[in-house]
Amino acid sequence: MTNQQAKKIDWQKYLLVLFFTGLIFTLGFFFANLISKKNLESLDSLQQNLRVDILSLETQFSILNQTPCENLNESTLTQELYDIAQTLTSVGNNVGKDNPYYLQLKKYYSILEIKHWLLLQRAKKECGLPLTFIIYFYADKKTCPDCDNQGYILTHLRRKYPDLRVYSFDFNLDLSALDALKSIYLIQPNETLPLMIINKEALSGFQSKDKLENILSKYIETTPDDETSTSTSSTSPNDIDL
Repeated sequence: MTNQQAKKIDWQKYLLVLFFTGLIFTLGFFFANLISKKNLESLDSLQQNLRVDILSLETQFSILNQTPCENLNESTLTQELYDIAQTLTSVGNNVGKDNPYYLQLKKYYSILEIKHWLLLQRAKKECGLPLTFIIYFYADKKTCPDCDNQGYILTHLRRKYPDLRVYSFDFNLDLSALDALKSIYLIQPNETLPLMIINKEALSGFQSKDKLENILSKYIETTPDDETSTSTSSTSPNDIDL
């Protein structure tokens, strides 16, 4: 084989490598754009559904406030609030917890939580519902290292006791309605977190499951965990979950 033939083969090899490299890059770019577009469409659909669900739930609150003891399906209403919480958490995971749009929805959801709490407080008084309430204030891991573990415990207790309602609020969320709620219980800006209010009893700092159940036993019938329920859920109520 002459040098000229060898050079010709080398050039052909380089051109083939260049061609396939370009083809792989083009296909990768195409599929990346396709996946990104689908993700954006999915996120947009998620946000649209969330807005409708929030508006629907708010309308239910307004209707039920007129006659709280008539046709009040409390468990269904509460489950709808839980479902919205999960959807909002998904939005936050997609767009980022510092995204202005997410923070706006988070504020609106916090208002819904307060409305739900007020409605059930009234229903408990006027309709005799045997409910116990925990208002839980949390912050991010940097500000509150124990909040995640506290969240796991509260999720476990909420699922264990059907008559327990847990309302989770970001302590640092800039929301006047939340400030009003804090003022009712004389909560100061420098409070130790996590912070819980159990039927008007304030608890600062991390609280073990046993201690919380001991306090809850004043209001509801508590039971020991069975073998299948001793581990806490992997889902924390921090951020959004009720």
